[in-house]
Amino acid sequence: MVIDTEKLNTAVQELRNTLKEGLVATDIWELGVGLSIAGYNSQPAAVALFTELTTSLMSTLSDSGFPKLRRYYMLELEGDHLVVILRHGNDVLQGILLNSQKTNMGMLLSVAIPKMLTAVAGGR
Repeated sequence: MVIDTEKLNTAVQELRNTLKEGLVATDIWELGVGLSIAGYNSQPAAVALFTELTTSLMSTLSDSGFPKLRRYYMLELEGDHLVVILRHGNDVLQGILLNSQKTNMGMLLSVAIPKMLTAVAGGR
């Protein structure tokens, strides 16, 4: 698979512009490799954690007869933090860490997430 890191870095910058102070960190990584290929305030431990969690979630859903995980899932965490994990196809993930007090949820769900899904698809 060929990944255009320049396009991914441009997409990350656009995410920063869209979410402004709400964006704490983001990483985009290949599922099988587990190393960030584009990001802002990169979090290597989070990449490893959410690789494991996403793989486990997809397996558990499948084994339980539930519908498959599609494009993203979201976790509300303590300390006014919110994590969104985007699936860019079957082999690329993106984690977005947000300050929930500084994030406009409408902007996140209706603008930022769709733009990232489109932008990363164009970088692959």
